[in-house]
Amino acid sequence: MSWAPGLSPRARRHLREAFDRLGVTVHQHTAVAAVEPARVITADGTVLPAGVTVWSAGFAVHPIAAAAGLEVAATGQIVVDRSMRSVSHPDVYAAGDCAYAIGENGRPLPMSCASAGLTNMQATAAIIARLTGDEVPVTGLKYFGNHISLGRRDAIFQMVGEDVRSKPWYLGGRTAARLKSGILKGAEWGIAHPTFGLPTRRRRPAPASDRAAVRVAA
Repeated sequence: MSWAPGLSPRARRHLREAFDRLGVTVHQHTAVAAVEPARVITADGTVLPAGVTVWSAGFAVHPIAAAAGLEVAATGQIVVDRSMRSVSHPDVYAAGDCAYAIGENGRPLPMSCASAGLTNMQATAAIIARLTGDEVPVTGLKYFGNHISLGRRDAIFQMVGEDVRSKPWYLGGRTAARLKSGILKGAEWGIAHPTFGLPTRRRRPAPASDRAAVRVAA
């Protein structure tokens, strides 16, 4: 594949300089034919010795959803409506990388931790609303950009447009690293404080006959 296709030219140059500084060698346009315990073999037969191999070739969805009979996209993801409800099995909800969810721009959300957080919030809100007979609130499904950590003191935050293509502008260096650190700490805090420090709200399940009439707010 080409060098960092998801980044703008300036961000790509930043990444190249960071890799050079960190001693990372990039083998462009190189396909991997085999991964063995102590080496990687490329398609042209080149052997790359490796003490540890970290496989990061992309994302794939477990075939269990398709095998269970749920409607899935070509990617194997569960096709959901705006509330993260399976379009073929209304009692099933999907969130995260397994959900084929359409964002505000009319395109499928990319597999990412950001998309997982948004779809998780939407699915949770929808399930609670349908159990209690309330109107389903809408969580914004907008993808803002890609964040790459380059150590504790450097990072790249590449903004993307409505077409999910990189914008000319990006945030880099210590500022981007601090932003990334803040996001990670915020996620950790959110797990420990699922209600964000707010008091929990007591809810009563609605009669089953009332649940079918629940709508998703526009």
